[in-house]
Amino acid sequence: MIYNIKHVVFVLSCFLCLGVFCPLQVKGQKKVEKTVKYTVQPGETILGIAHRHGTTLDHLLSLNPGVQPDYVQAGQVVIVPYVPGGAEPAPTPAQRAAAARATEKNVVVKKQPAAGNAAIMPNAVSKVSYAEVGQQPQPVKVTYKEYKAKKKETAYGIAKANNITVDELIEANLEMKQEGYKLKKGSVLRIPVKPIVKKPTFKGLNTIRLAVILPLVGNGVEFDRSVEFYRGLLMGVEELKQAGVNVVVSVYNEPAPDVSIASQMLQVVGQNPDVIVGPLYPTHFTDVTAVSAKKVKVVVPFSSKVPQVDYRPEVYVLNTPAVYENALALDLFMTNFKKQTHVILLHGQAGNKRNFSEELQRRLSSAGYDIVSLPTSASTQQMTAALLGKKQGEYIIVPDDASEATMKQMLTKTADLQHALSGAQISLLGYESWLPYAEGSMREQIHAANTYILTPNYYYPYTTASKAFYEKYRKWFKADFVSSKPRMAPLGYDFARGFLGSMATYGYDFSTQSPQKGSVAAQPKLQSEPRFITVGGNGGYVSRSMWLVRFKRDMSIVKISAQ
Repeated sequence: MIYNIKHVVFVLSCFLCLGVFCPLQVKGQKKVEKTVKYTVQPGETILGIAHRHGTTLDHLLSLNPGVQPDYVQAGQVVIVPYVPGGAEPAPTPAQRAAAARATEKNVVVKKQPAAGNAAIMPNAVSKVSYAEVGQQPQPVKVTYKEYKAKKKETAYGIAKANNITVDELIEANLEMKQEGYKLKKGSVLRIPVKPIVKKPTFKGLNTIRLAVILPLVGNGVEFDRSVEFYRGLLMGVEELKQAGVNVVVSVYNEPAPDVSIASQMLQVVGQNPDVIVGPLYPTHFTDVTAVSAKKVKVVVPFSSKVPQVDYRPEVYVLNTPAVYENALALDLFMTNFKKQTHVILLHGQAGNKRNFSEELQRRLSSAGYDIVSLPTSASTQQMTAALLGKKQGEYIIVPDDASEATMKQMLTKTADLQHALSGAQISLLGYESWLPYAEGSMREQIHAANTYILTPNYYYPYTTASKAFYEKYRKWFKADFVSSKPRMAPLGYDFARGFLGSMATYGYDFSTQSPQKGSVAAQPKLQSEPRFITVGGNGGYVSRSMWLVRFKRDMSIVKISAQ
């Protein structure tokens, strides 16, 4: 069904697929799985261990109830599935060290990548293994040609004439490294000849067929969130159509979670969709993925726990899974706060961010940061005393709890410390649960504390773009946003412009490419950038969205995205 978007209101034109539905049943006895004990090696992650033993993260955690998904220690013993012939060996310490050096080198020349271009994050740096989306670089075969040096020629001149660097010339002619070597007339040199690598060509989709299967008819929070997401998606589709992208939208109402949708999915497939958005209920994941294929992308918009993403390459999870959030947040902190930053870690008895705080402390200590560790109850005087004798610079307070009570306590202590150390730059690190206060009653205090907040999604209602979007939404649908994190309408809008816009440019291989400059897909998003990383192997993709939002003292904000 092709929609005239400007005339869409809350009355949704849905394909209500009727028929006889019956729950799926599994017959037969459950097979007993053979397991073995495995000792964690230095630098290994729980996700990497799962992949090397041919299983998923969720399954490995089910075998080890006491294991934390974002951290394991060297020497720790875990239960893993038995792999005939042995599992893939873990990276050696030398390999991990090399990866760490490469990552540190990249951090020095950090550039903001475009959407869809995920960076490689080695195990030595992150507690989650990341893989780069798209085609892995293949080793380039270098051939050589002989060259006789002419009179008065220099290594620099020869290198420049052959479109190589002096270092490359020397590496190909190791005798040039010898003490006393002189380039003379007639010297025979090996010149590296680099092959010309053709850039792949991509064919965009002139028409994108989109099937939406969500609970759009009914009452309650689940229906409200689904409807708002769908409305935002329609607004994004309208902009795509204005840019010349033809989008055909078919809508199906998702029934209750205890009802099979297998018969309904046959009708969905009959429409030959390029993208299926949904479902909402985890009980329907199997029915949807059972009829998908390589060229039919399945985008799960709400749930971050989708088992099928581990073995179905066409599955995309739009919300960042919790196991990735922690690692992304740690990497984002380490990238943006350099070694000259004094980090004040405040620990409580039952902080709900202790995993993050403890891992951050380990990472900071390993990297040589200056750390001050104090109890949350520490007074301003005790904090000031702990900082005596340290070089003036930047200070950041990091609590291990995200509760409202801790937030208010930290805002007060930060203000007191700013007064006591008036010549220093003092900031506060906060968490996603603080965001409603940053837009409401505590807005001025949060800005005054120069607060940084880590969050996978952030919608700032005070920008010109956000205000325009909100007014257009109210005009179209005569409704306000529902209270949710993330915001549903901006989530659907960003998905349409980023995900669908990239498919319009690059077709089914869009995940390997960055959006073209000036295209709809490349425009700044309201809340989230649909960047994806592959889970590895034959698995699909999960969002790697993470922001460090700085609430500056001048009442402005700066959004820093994960690299």
